[in-house]
Amino acid sequence: MNNLNNTFKEGVLKIRLLTVLLPIFILVGCSQGNVATTNTITDKNTSEVLGTVTPQESHLLVEWNSDAMDRGNHDFNTMSHSELVVEPYSGKLQRGDVIYYQMLDSELEKNKNLPKMYLGRVVGLPNETVKIKGGQVYINDEKLDTFYSVATSLGLTKEEYFETINLKNINKEEMENYFNTSMEPIKVEDNTVFVLVDMWWRGTDSKDFGLLPEGNIQGKVLGYKK
Repeated sequence: MNNLNNTFKEGVLKIRLLTVLLPIFILVGCSQGNVATTNTITDKNTSEVLGTVTPQESHLLVEWNSDAMDRGNHDFNTMSHSELVVEPYSGKLQRGDVIYYQMLDSELEKNKNLPKMYLGRVVGLPNETVKIKGGQVYINDEKLDTFYSVATSLGLTKEEYFETINLKNINKEEMENYFNTSMEPIKVEDNTVFVLVDMWWRGTDSKDFGLLPEGNIQGKVLGYKK
């Protein structure tokens, strides 16, 4: 009888122990699952501010009069800054590079006022899948966490923008939609890149025309002419 009682008590203790541990196992499993789905890709090499450089003989000097890359200081606009120094394309690019390229003919046909030569920032590289959801860029379903991976206006995020701007001067619904920009996933093919301007609503980029062929790239912007 004592053995039976002891066995019964041990069984009860095991059940109680499982009752305590099971929720813990579930929480740990969920936590690990969240980590797997919320990984981020960062860019610690690209500066948000364009510096000045001394041009070399092989470099191009480019004038750019659009505010499509404006982050609050007429960035890249040579009406407010000196000429842009562009290094001829060497076949090597990394995420965050700002490139000088020939606009696709399909876009020039749609808009006769569009500049034939354009600027854009490399966001997606060959064999990556890029998507935009709620104003946020994802690479291979991982969040891209950097200053150029979210919808901004003059460098301001959605929260910063609506705290700063006078709502009487804008179409609030239109800007809400802009900050929640979404785009279906697109696979970056070999010999192409996915590019975005820094102020998405002011320019033309891969959201509009898809992938940019490598053959259209003329060079990489190094900085303003010193």
